[in-house]
Amino acid sequence: MRRHAATVFVLAVLVAVAVAFAETERLKLQPTPIQESFVQPAFSPVCGCQLARAAIRIRLHRSNTVSVRIRDDSGHTVRLLVDGRRLPRGRSQFEWNGRDDAGRRLPDGRYWVEVHLQHGDGTFKLPRPIVLDTVAPTARLVSYQPRVMRTGERVRIVYRVSEPAHGVLFVNGRQVILTYTKSRTARLQWSPRRARRYKLQIAAVDLAGNLGPRSPVFIVRVRAAA
Repeated sequence: MRRHAATVFVLAVLVAVAVAFAETERLKLQPTPIQESFVQPAFSPVCGCQLARAAIRIRLHRSNTVSVRIRDDSGHTVRLLVDGRRLPRGRSQFEWNGRDDAGRRLPDGRYWVEVHLQHGDGTFKLPRPIVLDTVAPTARLVSYQPRVMRTGERVRIVYRVSEPAHGVLFVNGRQVILTYTKSRTARLQWSPRRARRYKLQIAAVDLAGNLGPRSPVFIVRVRAAA
């Protein structure tokens, strides 16, 4: 009798474990209400560039009535971007211009996107912040060589920027190179095509799109190849 009772108890435990495991797996397989989200990492409302507005994208598993808020680092709502709008299943995109509900430009800093789904799914804070940054970086020439060269050769330029930013080379007032690197100290090379005197300047553009001031002019003289 005791052996029979123990067997029944063990079977009951195994069944309970199996049910719990099945329920856990079922919950894992249930699609999340927001299947995908993206926020622009940084933007500058004053850059006059493509990064002047912050892009926000969400992909809904099903159609829902959605509100989208922008909150500051203290958790205060600074902008109600979307107020109870019915959105379809799939991807929707919004833009934020860096202003509050009264139209005032907000200070530089980190801001968070909060999405509320009206029909039973709750409120979600998107995992990455948006950085509002209106301060342009600066670039400083460290060295360049050669200063006198022939066509077909390259001038090698070392520069330093004040924050992670792309280097920009201007030749005779025209932008000719935008680097991919964001290193604080970096190098670039440029090859002139004609024999003449060139005026070069270095600048930097940060991740928010702010283009900083150009460095003082430095000169490269190019002679015709022998």
